Formats: sequence, structure tokens, C-alpha cells
Amino acid sequence: MSLSFADLITQENIDLNNVLEYYSKMKKLNTRHGATKEKKRQIVQAALACFTEKGYSETRIADICTRCNANTGSIYHHFKSKELLAAQVYLEGIRDYQAGFLGVLEGQEEAREGIFSLVRYHLEWVEKNPHWARFLIQKRHAEFMGAAADRFNELNRAFMEGCADWFGPHISAGRLRALPREVFVSVLLGPCQEYSRLMVSGVVGTLDQEDIEALGLAAWKALRN
Repeated sequence: MSLSFADLITQENIDLNNVLEYYSKMKKLNTRHGATKEKKRQIVQAALACFTEKGYSETRIADICTRCNANTGSIYHHFKSKELLAAQVYLEGIRDYQAGFLGVLEGQEEAREGIFSLVRYHLEWVEKNPHWARFLIQKRHAEFMGAAADRFNELNRAFMEGCADWFGPHISAGRLRALPREVFVSVLLGPCQEYSRLMVSGVVGTLDQEDIEALGLAAWKALRN
């Protein structure tokens, strides 16, 4: 006589009702976690929009509530203060930028193409995310960043390790110059940062492809061995 799966479970002294109850609870927990993550994302995006329109100092929690259709309690449940929320806005911007940066490196094998691709990525990220870019440029040393120092340093540590995994072999092979880390990054992205400031301030309008090529070529000439 053939046995069903339920029969086999019963024979093994496993209560099917307990199994079903367990998976039901896990499904609810996962759904709740996903909803919480989405709500936090909405709050962060709403805060960024308000900071952009009103300025950080002039933005009230009530403004952010209106923007993301949430009540005050919901926001304070996720973020204990406006300062902590602002720090999270900054960290999310950094995380997004760094993830894309490392993703570009993963797709490149040649040193020259890698350098050009990073310059292009940096400028296109700023063009695509002008509000975030402006916030990152203006608020790096804001007082509220003090509470996020450890998380910020951890993000940067992981980011630099990822960069080293790609740049290291090219430097060892003599394709790129062996410069101190701070100097290398400044040479690679310093001109891009200045150009980015012009973009977010409105001095530069639409990103010009010739400008991307010029900045990429400048970085490559400065870093190639």
C-alpha cells in the first residue's frame, strides 16, 4: 500500500499542523520584514526630497510625514530623531553609489577601460541622482554624521577593500602607478568631484559626453604607469 507524504510525516512522529503553523509564521515574518524595509525606504526618500526643497534645518518631521503619507509615530519607530534620519539618508546615498562603483569594476578587465568606466559612472550617477549627490557633497561633515561615524567607516572599509581587489593586480603588474591610497583616489575622482559640484549647483547643465571623455583621459594619463 502506498503512503502519502502526510502519512510519512506522521510516521516520523512529526506533527503536520506544527509544520504548517511554523511555515505560516515564517511567511508572516518575511512579509512584515519586507513591508518594514519598504516603509523605511519611503521615509528616506521623502526626507531627501524635503531636505532638497526646504533645506535640512527648515525641514520638520511633519513635512516628511506628509511627503510619505506616514504618521509621526511610524517615522519615530524607525528613526529616533531627525538627525538619525538625515544620517541614514546620507548612508543610503553612499551605499548606492559604492555598490554601483564596485559593480562597474567587476565588469572590467583592462586598466584603461576600468578607469574610463569609473569616471563615466561617477558623473552619470550624479546626473541621475542630483538630490543625493548634492546632499552627499554638502553634508559630509554635518553634525548629525557624528552618530553615523562607525557605520560610515565600515561602509568605506568594505568599499576600499573591494577597490583594492581590482586595482591591486593592475598596480602590481605595473599598469597603474603605485600611489598612496588617498592620492590615488584624489587623482582618479578629484576632477570629477569638482565637475560634480558644478553639476549640482546648476553651472553645468546636461552632462556632455566630450566632458566625460576628457575627464576620463585626464585620469588615465595621471594614473597609468
